[in-house]
Amino acid sequence: MLIRASLLSAPALQELHFEADGGLLVDGQGAFSDTGRFEEVAARHPELPVEDLRPCWILPGLVDLHAHLPQYEAVAADGLELLPWLERHIFPAEARFADEAHARATARRYLQDALSLGTTTAVLYATIHAEATDVIFQEAESCGIRAVIGKTMMDRHAPAALCEDTRTSLRQSEELCRAWHGRDGGRLQYAFTPRFAPSCSRELMLGAGRLAQNYGAFIQTHLGENLQELEWVRELFPEADSYTDVYRRFGLLGPRTLLAHGIHLAPSERNIIRELGCNLVHCPSSNAFLQSGIMPLRRWMEEGLSVGMGTDVGAGPSLSMFREMGEACTASKLKRAVQQVQSTHLKVMTGLSEDQKFQVSEALDLNPAPALDGTGAFYLATRGGAMALGLGDQLGALGKGFQADFLVVDVRLSDPFGQASTDPAQVLSRLLYRSDPRMVQSAYVRGRRCFHRA
Repeated sequence: MLIRASLLSAPALQELHFEADGGLLVDGQGAFSDTGRFEEVAARHPELPVEDLRPCWILPGLVDLHAHLPQYEAVAADGLELLPWLERHIFPAEARFADEAHARATARRYLQDALSLGTTTAVLYATIHAEATDVIFQEAESCGIRAVIGKTMMDRHAPAALCEDTRTSLRQSEELCRAWHGRDGGRLQYAFTPRFAPSCSRELMLGAGRLAQNYGAFIQTHLGENLQELEWVRELFPEADSYTDVYRRFGLLGPRTLLAHGIHLAPSERNIIRELGCNLVHCPSSNAFLQSGIMPLRRWMEEGLSVGMGTDVGAGPSLSMFREMGEACTASKLKRAVQQVQSTHLKVMTGLSEDQKFQVSEALDLNPAPALDGTGAFYLATRGGAMALGLGDQLGALGKGFQADFLVVDVRLSDPFGQASTDPAQVLSRLLYRSDPRMVQSAYVRGRRCFHRA
């Protein structure tokens, strides 16, 4: 398949690559075998017919590193912080996944909606129900999306309908991993999924860490999202130095660990995360929705932490990673603005010595970092997400040898006058801040079309 369109990608954090009239050749194994200027690519393959998609643009498929598929029916239930929100809205929705038919219908709807909005790789939480998790895998296998999925593990501090026996949780998780991890040449993979430290016993977390290591599987959990949550962790694990240290003690941290949120992290925690090669998942919409805080994204990145992005549905109100990119930029700008205002107030305060002002500035992180821009957000949602999954040499770019996971996007739908601009930075900005749910025309995984808008 030789495709002609404008090509846009972000191979690095500050690098936007644009080919106004580009060509892509997808081989029989679902990879890009040739890319570049259309005239040059076509000249190398004169025998091939051309699929001309202009004025649409082609972008790498988007990588959503953190979402709760069973929470889709409870999406946008506003007004509460994390812990009461879980009790009132989320746990009842998850309990309904005991019904396999309900699980299948929800999974099918979720996965098609995610593809229609440009997500070609999704890292998903299921519920505690092994049968429902198996159903989600079946639907992911059928629709063609690339997915990492895990059965949620909880053996304490959960409603009776969602609280597992520890050994049963470990056994069922291992069985699912053996059945699905690496399926279809690695398109489907497994993540051992202890929900978060308060809902997991020491035995459960220790077992999950050992199983993940044995099978080379992923681990996904939550970290440093909410201040009330942090206080609860301190009460439950008095022997640990920090929330991050809890996970370290039970062997849950490593290069294949995805830690959602990571808003409230002490320097010692960041050192552990960086040294062990863990990956943070930034969920800006959810962080605002649940009043959890603003992640110091740029500071964490400047310190060398690996960061990707996720929608966190249902606390995130949308499956759209385009919208999430825009929210990430907005949150970063707000963080910088607050830092600048507070720093200015601190400078003119009387009664504090310069040394005291410096200490306050450091403690409250009042040293503004540059705000995240569209290129950086686009990178985090494509190549950055792929890097977090250990797939940076396979996904998130439009280069030769990369897997052909890509989107066909009608950029005119984000333009106020319905025009196709040739300014890549302007187009990208509008895709993020003026995203239209209709703009993704098609989504491909390994060259297979998984979604097409009629």
